Amino acid sequence: MFELFIWDLDNTVIGSSRLLWGAFQWVAERFAGRFMTPRDIVGLYGPPEDVVIEQIVGREKKDEALRAFYEFYEQEHDRLVTPFPEVLEILEYLRRKGVRQALFTSKGRKSASITLRRFNLERLFDFVLCGDEVRQAKPHPDGVVRILEHFGVPPQNALYVGDSPLDAQAAHGAQVAFALALWDSFHRAEAERITAEYVFATPREMFLWVRKRYEEEG
Repeated sequence: MFELFIWDLDNTVIGSSRLLWGAFQWVAERFAGRFMTPRDIVGLYGPPEDVVIEQIVGREKKDEALRAFYEFYEQEHDRLVTPFPEVLEILEYLRRKGVRQALFTSKGRKSASITLRRFNLERLFDFVLCGDEVRQAKPHPDGVVRILEHFGVPPQNALYVGDSPLDAQAAHGAQVAFALALWDSFHRAEAERITAEYVFATPREMFLWVRKRYEEEG
């Protein structure tokens, strides 16, 4: 059994694409005069939002654009973001089983804190690590390695759950098994090309697997 689960946040624990795409599109149009498709935006994922915004608008406009991004993010958050109830059930079930839970998100601490606070999610995790708190962003394994070191858990005893190739690469770079969460993934069409030890189409499918594994072995 795994003694540590490492979770991605966006499109894994919460459905947040509409908010992120809306915020980045708004900033791009307002400060760079350009239209960005969801695929354009997803192609910039990995580093936290301040780095992404600088790539979109340039260094001179970065600070003003970042303030506008956070304003949009906070104002539209509750309308455009939804937690996945069965994923929260999995987290609660694993906590009852004594399995430790970490969150590793590409978000910066400021935007992550808004989401964690609005949905009272921080109570479900023993450790939260954000994209602006690691030396190198996903797909580098730095954050995963730091989480393993924090808990003193060897890689073979951890499972990383995420929705993207960046998550898979970060997990495998740290020698950690990867579970591909497809229920809200932008990458469903290319799932076969993402290396994963486990693949779950729905939270229900994952929950059934988790319960079977921990009830049989525990």
